[in-house]
Amino acid sequence: MQYENNTLYYIYDPMCSWCYAFEQSLHSIKMQLPTQLNFKTILGGLAADTDTPMPEASKSMIQQAWRQIESTVPHIRFNFNFWSDINIPYRSTYPACRAILATENQSPDLTEAMRKMIQQAYYQDAKNPSLEATLVACAVQLALDIDQFILDLHSPEINQQLQQHILLSRLMQATSFPSLRLILKEEIYTLPLNYTNTAVTIDQLNKLLGQHLKTNIESPCIRQCNLDEQDVCLGCFRSMDEVTGWAYASEAKKTAILSQAQQRKKLYNKKLM
Repeated sequence: MQYENNTLYYIYDPMCSWCYAFEQSLHSIKMQLPTQLNFKTILGGLAADTDTPMPEASKSMIQQAWRQIESTVPHIRFNFNFWSDINIPYRSTYPACRAILATENQSPDLTEAMRKMIQQAYYQDAKNPSLEATLVACAVQLALDIDQFILDLHSPEINQQLQQHILLSRLMQATSFPSLRLILKEEIYTLPLNYTNTAVTIDQLNKLLGQHLKTNIESPCIRQCNLDEQDVCLGCFRSMDEVTGWAYASEAKKTAILSQAQQRKKLYNKKLM
C-alpha cells in the first residue's frame, strides 16, 4: 500500500473521540478541497485486539478526554452512560477498524456511513464497538450482507489490509489521531487541525498547492527510505533535516540540497567499491 500524489489523507480511528469531534470540520474541508486533489482515508489503528477489561486509569483518562472535548468543541456531547455497569469497556479499536474495511469490501460508498454508525453507537447510544454484536448491528442498519460481513470481519485478508493501513499511517508519521497529510510530488505535509474553524487548514493547503504548481524543482524522493547512522536517506541522500525542510525551501536552497545529496551519493558509492 503506497501513498499517492495530489492526495489529502485523513488518518483516523473510528473509536477515537477526537476524530468524532472532528467530523464537522472534516466535512467542511472536503467541501472546500481543490479539484486538483483527491481525498482518501487511512485507519490508524489506535488500540490492538484484547479481551482484557480496560483498567480504571484508562477509563478515567478517556472520560477526561470526553469532558475536554465538550468544553473545546461546542456542538459535541457524549453519553457518559457508556461508563455505567451496562458495559465492560476494552481498550481495543481494531475490531471497529476491521468493520470499516469489511464494509468497504462490500460497498466502498458506505464506509463513511459505517464510520458514523460506529461513532453513533459508541458516543450517543452507549454501545461498545469493541464487540462484534455492536458492529453487526451497525452492518444490519446499513443493509449489508451480514454473513459476508462477519466472514470478512474475521478474515486474514481484512486483517492484512488493516496492518497495511497502520503501516502507511506510520510512514506518514501520524502519531496522533485525527491527522491530515497532504502528498504533493512525493513530499508529505502535515496540515494543522482546528475543530471549530477550518480556515487555517484550507489556507495552508492552498498555500502548499500553490507553491508546488509554481516550482520547477521536483523532490528527489524515490520511495526507498532507509536512514544510515548519520540520518541520511540512502534513497535520495538527503539528511533528515533536508527531507523535512524540503517543502519550505526556496528554489536556490533546493538546488543546494540536491548538490549536497549528489556529493553524498558519490562518497557512498566509492565506499562500496
